[in-house]
Amino acid sequence: VVLPAFIFYSMYLYRPDAATAILLPAGIALLLADSAAAYLIAKALGFTGDEKNTFRALSTLSNAGQIGIALILMIFSHPPYASDGAAPYLDEARGAIVLLLILMNIAINTVGASLLGAKGNSLSSTVKFIISMPAVYAIFAAAAVRTGGIALEQTFLWPVLSHFTGAFIILTTITAGAQLHRTPIGRPDLFTIGTSINKLFLSPLIAFAIIMLAGVFTPVTAQVFFIYAAVPSSFSLILFAVDYNCCPHRVAKSILYSSAFGLVTLTCAIRLAQYLFPAGV
Repeated sequence: VVLPAFIFYSMYLYRPDAATAILLPAGIALLLADSAAAYLIAKALGFTGDEKNTFRALSTLSNAGQIGIALILMIFSHPPYASDGAAPYLDEARGAIVLLLILMNIAINTVGASLLGAKGNSLSSTVKFIISMPAVYAIFAAAAVRTGGIALEQTFLWPVLSHFTGAFIILTTITAGAQLHRTPIGRPDLFTIGTSINKLFLSPLIAFAIIMLAGVFTPVTAQVFFIYAAVPSSFSLILFAVDYNCCPHRVAKSILYSSAFGLVTLTCAIRLAQYLFPAGV
Protein backbone atom coordinates (compact mmCIF):
# COMPACT_ATOMS: atom_id res chain seq x y z
CA VAL A 1 0.00 0.00 0.00
CA VAL A 2 2.71 2.47 0.97
CA LEU A 3 4.97 1.95 -2.03
CA PRO A 4 2.34 2.43 -4.78
CA ALA A 5 1.03 5.50 -2.92
CA PHE A 6 4.54 6.98 -2.91
CA ILE A 7 5.02 6.34 -6.66
CA PHE A 8 1.58 7.75 -7.47
CA TYR A 9 2.14 10.88 -5.35
CA SER A 10 5.58 11.60 -6.87
CA MET A 11 4.38 11.23 -10.45
CA TYR A 12 1.27 13.31 -9.83
CA LEU A 13 3.32 16.22 -8.46
CA TYR A 14 5.89 16.28 -11.26
CA ARG A 15 5.49 19.16 -13.73
CA PRO A 16 7.74 18.87 -16.83
CA ASP A 17 9.59 21.86 -18.27
CA ALA A 18 11.93 22.52 -21.20
CA ALA A 19 15.14 22.61 -19.14
CA THR A 20 14.63 19.11 -17.75
CA ALA A 21 13.20 17.45 -20.89
CA ILE A 22 16.55 15.85 -21.76
CA LEU A 23 16.78 14.15 -18.38
CA LEU A 24 14.18 11.45 -19.07
CA PRO A 25 15.94 9.91 -22.11
CA ALA A 26 19.32 10.56 -20.50
CA GLY A 27 18.24 8.86 -17.27
CA ILE A 28 16.94 5.83 -19.16
CA ALA A 29 20.18 5.67 -21.18
CA LEU A 30 22.20 5.78 -17.94
CA LEU A 31 20.20 2.93 -16.40
CA LEU A 32 20.57 0.78 -19.51
CA ALA A 33 24.30 1.47 -19.81
CA ASP A 34 24.93 0.83 -16.10
CA SER A 35 22.96 -2.42 -16.25
CA ALA A 36 24.73 -3.62 -19.41
CA ALA A 37 28.16 -2.83 -17.96
CA ALA A 38 27.28 -4.58 -14.69
CA TYR A 39 26.03 -7.63 -16.60
CA LEU A 40 29.29 -7.94 -18.52
CA ILE A 41 31.43 -7.40 -15.42
CA ALA A 42 29.39 -9.91 -13.38
CA LYS A 43 29.78 -12.46 -16.15
CA ALA A 44 33.53 -11.81 -16.34
CA LEU A 45 33.83 -12.28 -12.58
CA GLY A 46 31.96 -15.59 -12.75
CA PHE A 47 28.78 -14.58 -10.93
CA THR A 48 25.66 -16.53 -11.91
CA GLY A 49 21.96 -16.73 -11.00
CA ASP A 50 20.80 -14.67 -8.03
CA GLU A 51 24.36 -13.47 -7.44
CA LYS A 52 24.57 -11.99 -10.95
CA ASN A 53 21.14 -10.36 -10.71
CA THR A 54 21.99 -8.89 -7.30
CA PHE A 55 25.28 -7.54 -8.67
CA ARG A 56 23.41 -5.81 -11.51
CA ALA A 57 20.81 -4.29 -9.20
CA LEU A 58 23.40 -2.91 -6.77
CA SER A 59 25.55 -1.55 -9.62
CA THR A 60 22.66 0.17 -11.38
CA LEU A 61 20.14 1.48 -8.85
CA SER A 62 20.98 4.35 -6.51
CA ASN A 63 19.84 5.90 -3.26
CA ALA A 64 18.58 9.04 -5.03
CA GLY A 65 15.53 9.36 -2.78
CA GLN A 66 17.37 9.55 0.53
CA ILE A 67 20.76 10.98 -0.43
CA GLY A 68 20.50 12.46 -3.92
CA ILE A 69 17.58 14.83 -3.47
CA ALA A 70 18.84 16.08 -0.10
CA LEU A 71 22.29 16.83 -1.55
CA ILE A 72 20.94 18.68 -4.59
CA LEU A 73 18.65 20.88 -2.49
CA MET A 74 21.51 21.63 -0.10
CA ILE A 75 24.03 22.42 -2.86
CA PHE A 76 21.84 24.84 -4.80
CA SER A 77 20.42 26.61 -1.75
CA HIS A 78 23.85 27.54 -0.35
CA PRO A 79 26.89 29.50 -1.60
CA PRO A 80 28.22 29.71 -4.24
CA TYR A 81 24.78 29.17 -5.79
CA ALA A 82 22.84 31.30 -3.32
CA SER A 83 23.44 34.66 -1.65
CA ASP A 84 21.43 37.32 0.19
CA GLY A 85 18.49 34.94 0.51
CA ALA A 86 18.25 34.32 -3.26
CA ALA A 87 18.84 30.91 -4.87
CA PRO A 88 18.44 31.46 -8.64
CA TYR A 89 19.35 27.89 -9.64
CA LEU A 90 17.33 26.04 -7.01
CA ASP A 91 14.06 25.66 -8.95
CA GLU A 92 15.80 24.20 -12.00
CA ALA A 93 17.90 21.86 -9.86
CA ARG A 94 14.83 20.75 -7.88
CA GLY A 95 12.87 20.01 -11.06
CA ALA A 96 15.77 18.01 -12.46
CA ILE A 97 16.32 15.83 -9.39
CA VAL A 98 12.57 15.22 -8.92
CA LEU A 99 12.31 13.83 -12.46
CA LEU A 100 15.39 11.64 -11.96
CA LEU A 101 14.06 10.54 -8.56
CA ILE A 102 10.75 9.45 -10.08
CA LEU A 103 12.60 7.53 -12.81
CA MET A 104 14.89 5.85 -10.27
CA ASN A 105 11.99 4.93 -7.97
CA ILE A 106 10.14 3.33 -10.87
CA ALA A 107 13.29 1.42 -11.86
CA ILE A 108 13.97 0.25 -8.30
CA ASN A 109 10.44 -0.94 -7.71
CA THR A 110 10.05 -2.71 -11.05
CA VAL A 111 13.42 -3.71 -12.50
CA GLY A 112 15.19 -3.90 -9.13
CA ALA A 113 12.41 -5.92 -7.56
CA SER A 114 12.28 -8.28 -10.54
CA LEU A 115 16.04 -8.85 -10.46
CA LEU A 116 15.86 -9.84 -6.79
CA GLY A 117 12.43 -11.46 -6.81
CA ALA A 118 11.97 -13.21 -10.13
CA LYS A 119 13.53 -16.65 -9.84
CA GLY A 120 15.23 -17.73 -13.02
CA ASN A 121 16.59 -15.65 -15.87
CA SER A 122 13.83 -16.16 -18.43
CA LEU A 123 12.13 -13.12 -19.93
CA SER A 124 8.67 -14.55 -19.27
CA SER A 125 9.29 -14.97 -15.53
CA THR A 126 10.58 -11.39 -15.29
CA VAL A 127 7.60 -9.96 -17.20
CA LYS A 128 5.14 -11.97 -15.07
CA PHE A 129 6.77 -10.66 -11.92
CA ILE A 130 6.72 -7.03 -13.08
CA ILE A 131 3.05 -7.04 -14.10
CA SER A 132 2.13 -8.53 -10.72
CA MET A 133 3.55 -5.52 -8.88
CA PRO A 134 1.11 -2.82 -7.67
CA ALA A 135 3.75 -0.11 -8.25
CA VAL A 136 3.40 -0.56 -12.02
CA TYR A 137 -0.31 0.23 -11.89
CA ALA A 138 0.33 3.27 -9.70
CA ILE A 139 2.31 4.73 -12.63
CA PHE A 140 -0.60 4.31 -15.04
CA ALA A 141 -3.08 5.59 -12.46
CA ALA A 142 -1.07 8.80 -11.94
CA ALA A 143 -0.84 9.33 -15.70
CA ALA A 144 -4.61 8.83 -16.05
CA VAL A 145 -5.38 11.32 -13.25
CA ARG A 146 -3.03 13.93 -14.73
CA THR A 147 -4.45 13.42 -18.23
CA GLY A 148 -8.00 13.69 -16.91
CA GLY A 149 -7.22 16.97 -15.14
CA ILE A 150 -8.43 15.70 -11.76
CA ALA A 151 -7.29 17.95 -8.88
CA LEU A 152 -6.56 15.52 -6.05
CA GLU A 153 -5.58 18.40 -3.74
CA GLN A 154 -9.30 19.11 -3.34
CA THR A 155 -10.21 15.55 -2.32
CA PHE A 156 -9.99 13.55 0.89
CA LEU A 157 -7.27 11.39 -0.72
CA TRP A 158 -4.64 14.13 -0.65
CA PRO A 159 -3.74 14.01 3.07
CA VAL A 160 -3.81 10.21 2.88
CA LEU A 161 -1.28 10.21 0.03
CA SER A 162 0.90 12.73 1.88
CA HIS A 163 0.99 10.54 4.99
CA PHE A 164 1.78 7.39 3.01
CA THR A 165 4.65 9.19 1.29
CA GLY A 166 6.19 10.06 4.64
CA ALA A 167 5.60 6.50 5.85
CA PHE A 168 7.47 5.08 2.85
CA ILE A 169 10.67 6.95 3.71
CA ILE A 170 10.42 5.92 7.38
CA LEU A 171 9.65 2.29 6.50
CA THR A 172 12.59 2.05 4.11
CA THR A 173 15.00 3.59 6.61
CA ILE A 174 13.92 1.43 9.56
CA THR A 175 13.95 -1.80 7.54
CA ALA A 176 17.35 -1.01 6.04
CA GLY A 177 18.74 -0.12 9.46
CA ALA A 178 17.45 -3.35 11.00
CA GLN A 179 18.99 -5.45 8.23
CA LEU A 180 22.31 -3.58 8.43
CA HIS A 181 22.36 -4.08 12.20
CA ARG A 182 22.19 -7.87 11.91
CA THR A 183 24.51 -8.12 8.90
CA PRO A 184 28.04 -9.36 9.63
CA ILE A 185 30.31 -6.62 8.30
CA GLY A 186 33.64 -8.33 7.67
CA ARG A 187 36.09 -7.24 5.05
CA PRO A 188 34.83 -6.22 1.61
CA ASP A 189 35.03 -9.07 -0.89
CA LEU A 190 35.24 -9.03 -4.69
CA PHE A 191 31.45 -8.75 -5.00
CA THR A 192 31.26 -5.76 -2.64
CA ILE A 193 34.22 -3.95 -4.20
CA GLY A 194 32.87 -4.60 -7.70
CA THR A 195 29.44 -3.11 -7.01
CA SER A 196 31.00 -0.07 -5.31
CA ILE A 197 33.36 0.59 -8.23
CA ASN A 198 30.52 0.27 -10.72
CA LYS A 199 28.17 2.58 -8.85
CA LEU A 200 30.62 5.19 -7.55
CA PHE A 201 33.12 5.42 -10.42
CA LEU A 202 31.81 3.81 -13.61
CA SER A 203 28.31 5.30 -13.43
CA PRO A 204 29.54 8.95 -13.22
CA LEU A 205 31.87 8.29 -16.16
CA ILE A 206 28.93 7.01 -18.21
CA ALA A 207 26.86 10.03 -17.13
CA PHE A 208 29.65 12.37 -18.25
CA ALA A 209 29.74 10.64 -21.66
CA ILE A 210 25.95 11.02 -22.01
CA ILE A 211 26.16 14.73 -21.15
CA MET A 212 28.91 15.32 -23.69
CA LEU A 213 27.18 13.32 -26.44
CA ALA A 214 23.79 14.98 -25.87
CA GLY A 215 25.21 18.50 -25.93
CA VAL A 216 21.95 20.11 -24.75
CA PHE A 217 22.29 20.02 -20.97
CA THR A 218 22.28 23.33 -19.11
CA PRO A 219 25.07 23.71 -16.53
CA VAL A 220 22.61 23.09 -13.68
CA THR A 221 20.99 19.98 -15.17
CA ALA A 222 24.44 18.65 -16.10
CA GLN A 223 25.65 19.03 -12.52
CA VAL A 224 22.51 17.42 -11.13
CA PHE A 225 22.74 14.49 -13.55
CA PHE A 226 26.44 13.91 -12.85
CA ILE A 227 25.96 14.00 -9.06
CA TYR A 228 22.86 11.79 -9.33
CA ALA A 229 24.93 9.17 -11.18
CA ALA A 230 27.50 9.13 -8.36
CA VAL A 231 25.03 8.39 -5.53
CA PRO A 232 25.64 5.05 -3.72
CA SER A 233 23.47 1.94 -4.11
CA SER A 234 19.80 2.03 -3.11
CA PHE A 235 18.75 1.18 0.44
CA SER A 236 15.39 0.04 -0.93
CA LEU A 237 17.05 -3.04 -2.42
CA ILE A 238 17.42 -4.38 1.11
CA LEU A 239 13.62 -4.54 1.36
CA PHE A 240 13.37 -6.75 -1.72
CA ALA A 241 16.41 -8.87 -0.80
CA VAL A 242 14.86 -9.67 2.60
CA ASP A 243 11.34 -10.14 1.25
CA TYR A 244 12.42 -12.50 -1.55
CA ASN A 245 15.31 -14.08 0.38
CA CYS A 246 17.79 -13.11 -2.33
CA CYS A 247 21.26 -12.73 -0.76
CA PRO A 248 20.02 -10.29 1.96
CA HIS A 249 23.32 -10.20 3.89
CA ARG A 250 25.35 -9.68 0.73
CA VAL A 251 23.02 -6.88 -0.41
CA ALA A 252 23.15 -5.14 2.98
CA LYS A 253 26.94 -5.46 3.19
CA SER A 254 27.42 -4.06 -0.32
CA ILE A 255 25.12 -1.12 0.36
CA LEU A 256 26.90 -0.38 3.64
CA TYR A 257 30.31 -0.26 1.97
CA SER A 258 28.98 1.66 -1.03
CA SER A 259 27.54 4.30 1.31
CA ALA A 260 30.78 4.47 3.33
CA PHE A 261 32.98 4.83 0.24
CA GLY A 262 30.46 7.34 -1.11
CA LEU A 263 31.32 9.78 1.66
CA VAL A 264 34.57 10.38 -0.21
CA THR A 265 33.65 9.71 -3.83
CA LEU A 266 30.40 11.69 -3.77
CA THR A 267 32.15 14.69 -2.22
CA CYS A 268 34.68 14.57 -5.06
CA ALA A 269 31.88 14.22 -7.63
CA ILE A 270 30.14 17.35 -6.34
CA ARG A 271 33.33 19.41 -6.61
CA LEU A 272 34.18 17.91 -10.00
CA ALA A 273 30.69 18.74 -11.33
CA GLN A 274 31.22 22.39 -10.41
CA TYR A 275 34.47 22.49 -12.41
CA LEU A 276 33.18 20.53 -15.39
CA PHE A 277 29.85 22.35 -15.73
CA PRO A 278 30.23 25.86 -14.22
CA ALA A 279 26.91 27.61 -13.68
CA GLY A 280 28.19 31.18 -13.97
CA VAL A 281 29.04 31.70 -10.29
